[in-house]
Amino acid sequence: MAHTTAGLWRHPTSQSHRYTDLDLPGPLVDAAWLREHLHRPGLVVLDATVRQKPLPTDAAGPGDHGAAFPAPLPTGRDDWERVRIPGSRYADLAGVLAAPEAGFSYAMPDSERFTAALRELGVGPDSRVVVYDDDSRMWSTRLWWVLGEIGLHTVAVLDGGLREWLAQGGPVASGPAADLDAADPATPAAGWQAEQRGTLVDKSEVLDVMNGSRSDRVLVCALGEDAFRGAAPTRYSRRGHIPGSLNLPAKDRLLDSRGRFLPRPALEEAVSGLPADTGTLLYCGGGISATLLGFVLVLLGRDDVTVYDGSIEEWSADPSLPMTGTSPAGG
Repeated sequence: MAHTTAGLWRHPTSQSHRYTDLDLPGPLVDAAWLREHLHRPGLVVLDATVRQKPLPTDAAGPGDHGAAFPAPLPTGRDDWERVRIPGSRYADLAGVLAAPEAGFSYAMPDSERFTAALRELGVGPDSRVVVYDDDSRMWSTRLWWVLGEIGLHTVAVLDGGLREWLAQGGPVASGPAADLDAADPATPAAGWQAEQRGTLVDKSEVLDVMNGSRSDRVLVCALGEDAFRGAAPTRYSRRGHIPGSLNLPAKDRLLDSRGRFLPRPALEEAVSGLPADTGTLLYCGGGISATLLGFVLVLLGRDDVTVYDGSIEEWSADPSLPMTGTSPAGG
């Protein structure tokens, strides 16, 4: 099955102006643009931050902490209540926007569950959405990616996230969610096709690429170099990477010291080692930082990019699936 990310971003059409005349300038907006348009009708601002528990430092082997993170997964809701962009809503990627039955964290839910949760956030098919986070942009790009997966294309990431918003003097709000007025649930318009588009894939497609039956794409791991080599503690069942993968550490190569995306020439240089004439299948630990790299590839015009949703969390838990680069016991 062929997949394309060409539709993950598109300029709004006249049909999509049913509720708003606001056009997003592209898939990336800065703090100045958001401040100017913050209260425009039809604009929904979502905080996607997740606060992951830190890895313990007493790791003893290649499968360090595969069972050390029981449900419920941590969220960023408490931080959102403490400080947030005014009018924003908290998009819980670890809760209502995930599929708990999938067997791995942050899994994309089915379209019906996902769109129902989005409607409660005030998001409908004609919404313009800006997503932000307070941690390395990967949570923003994860939400951007899954919204595009169901065909919601008028979505942008706030460059630099909450940190840049504060640095630019943007206004903030605070208070518990119970004190907020409920978001007006969005009414789904007739004809909103929320079927999943195939930009998130399962392990069967990874196996096809790894085994050589899909020569039209390359596997790329977005984890850091030490995690890729199996030299760093992991929160998953085994260390290392999927055989045959290239490595491009997303969080280390694509952002500046303020958490903003690098200028386009620097981004092009950062991804120059990836083949440009074939599709790219990305993965990471939990399908999150892979979307950071995927977002950049889409920004740069690549239109055949997919993300393995389960990533190493799912892959490493299946002892029948191979991994390489795994450090010996003792780290």
